[in-house]
Parts: sequence; structure tokens; C-alpha cells
Amino acid sequence: MSFPFIFQSSFDATLTTPFGWDSEADTGSRLDLAHVSELARFPWSQCAPYRGAYAMRVQMLDANDHTLTEGDLDIADTATAFASFYLYLAPDVAATADDVWNIYEFQQAAGTVEASLGLRITATTDVVEIGIGDGVAATNYATVPLDKNRWYHIEVGMLVSTGGAGTLTLYVDGASVVALTGLTNAAAVGSGSLGTQDTLSTTTGTLLFDQFVFDDLRVYPTVDRWPTNLLLTQSGQAFIGPGVIDNVSLLSGAGTDCILTVYDTGRGNTNDANKIVVELKNTANNELVDPAGMPVSVRRGAYVALSGTNPRALVSIKYGAGYGSAAVLRRAGLLERAAPNEG
Repeated sequence: MSFPFIFQSSFDATLTTPFGWDSEADTGSRLDLAHVSELARFPWSQCAPYRGAYAMRVQMLDANDHTLTEGDLDIADTATAFASFYLYLAPDVAATADDVWNIYEFQQAAGTVEASLGLRITATTDVVEIGIGDGVAATNYATVPLDKNRWYHIEVGMLVSTGGAGTLTLYVDGASVVALTGLTNAAAVGSGSLGTQDTLSTTTGTLLFDQFVFDDLRVYPTVDRWPTNLLLTQSGQAFIGPGVIDNVSLLSGAGTDCILTVYDTGRGNTNDANKIVVELKNTANNELVDPAGMPVSVRRGAYVALSGTNPRALVSIKYGAGYGSAAVLRRAGLLERAAPNEG
């Protein structure tokens, strides 16, 4: 794993539109950040953020675009980059007619699509497939379809080439499933767009996106979804609900401006200073800073806010009521739903 990343979005770090991206397209208001307390009310056993407290959600019901777009997701001619994220298909994803739609696009600076990552659903069989294409739509699909009610790690690598040597590779859970070579791009990539585009209005259901990373090296899937020592490379929710933190370390970058603050909240609420349980600052480049007075307990959850030059946080979690499985996360979400104004 390389760090710092060119761009990342945990969907916990920025909770207001457009959620840390440059822009949002959402005519019909089908895209939102869904808190675990909202997702837990659905009966699907894995319907919760992959990590943290929030996931980007699209509830398909119309033909409009429901996307986030970011200009930092650019790739120069002859350069390679990778877009990585987690994808969840809910059991309610359905179609009355065969449909193909994009969930990620490599775009020129003016918006012209250079390459696509998309889903295809066959109405008669209810089979959902994932594929890539050199252009506005996916044309080559993985041989194994996607299951509903589970998270997948999706990664697409693109080598841009206006000289006919371009490549496009789709990885699912770390394995290459489709590879295209000898591609000719009209121009360099100037932005990326995540979400749903060009769905039929009769295609319905819920898609979740989480833990987006864009970089010039492979990102790879997470080995352990619930590690005892959780590494955060961006502000985010370590866990929700009551818990105990054994230790938290600030891994500072090449600057003396890094700040790590842990708040007792399950909703990323950093407005109340009374909720601070730990604060760390570095005084030297690349310094490792540990706190005194550990362990500490939280009641609503542990939100870790990071700022400064490329900081990271290493959180040693002794116990978290909503940490360890999708089941306990969903249960903690339901408890949080019962008291939504307390953190």
C-alpha cells in the first residue's frame, strides 16, 4: 500500500455535499450518505458500511445520474492509476428489462468518457455482472456474476495511451477478472465519476459504496475488515457504540502541523469540544506520538479527526460494541437510531 494516496474518501470524513468531492449530480435526490443507523433498519444481514459509520448510497429508481465527480482523479498520457472502492448490492436490486449502467467513469477534463466500469443485469435471471469498457459503456464482463447482500472490493487500473498501448484491468477482491490491452485513448483522463449513470427507470434497488481510494499504485483489498489495530489514513469513525481504546498513535508526516483528535461520538460530530477524549500533536517531522492516560472509554463511539501534512492514526481497539462483525455493527446502529441526537 502506498501512502499518501492521490485521493481518498472514507465517506466519514466530510458529511456535507459533495462529501469531499468536487461536485455532485443528483437530480431526483437518490444519492446520500447513509448512517449505519439508517442502513440497519433494512432486513439484509450485510447492509452496513464496510467500515466506519457512513457509506455512500444510491437508491436506483430513475434514469438520472447520481454521481460524485473529482478532478484529482486524473491520469496523464502514458501514466497508470488505479481507482479502488468497496461495493455492496442489496437484495432489492432488480430490473424488469435488461439494463447496463456505469458505476465509475474515467473522464477527460471536459467530461468525455475515456473508459468505464459498469454493471449489467439480466431481467429474466436476475443475474448481475460487472465489467469494463474502452469508452462510454462496459463491453467485457467477468465470468462470475456478483452476489447480492455482500461487499466486494473493486479496483480498476488504467494505463492511458494516445499511441495505442493503453490497458484497462478489472480486479474483484484482488483478482484480475477482465484485462483489455492495445487501447487507444483520445486524450488524457482529467477526472473520475463514482455512482450510477444511464440506468433505466425500471431498474431499482440499493447500491452502497465505501472506502474509495485513487492512486498511481495498486491499492489491494483489506486483509482484515475488523483489525485490533486499525490504521486510518483519513478522518473517520473507528467504531460506533460504547468501547475502550487501549492506545492511539499519531503517525505524522513530513511537517509539524499534524493533529489527531478522538471524539466520543457515533456520527462524526466534532462541534462539541466536551466530546474530546484524546488529542495529539507532533513537534517534529515523521514523529510518532503516543498519549498518556490510556486506555480511555467512549459511550457513543470513537471518531478520529486527522489534520495536517499526511497524518495517519493507529487505533488499538480493546472493545467496541459495534466492532467485529456486520451483525454487531448493525445492532449498534439500531441502538444509535433510538437516540439520534446524542452524538
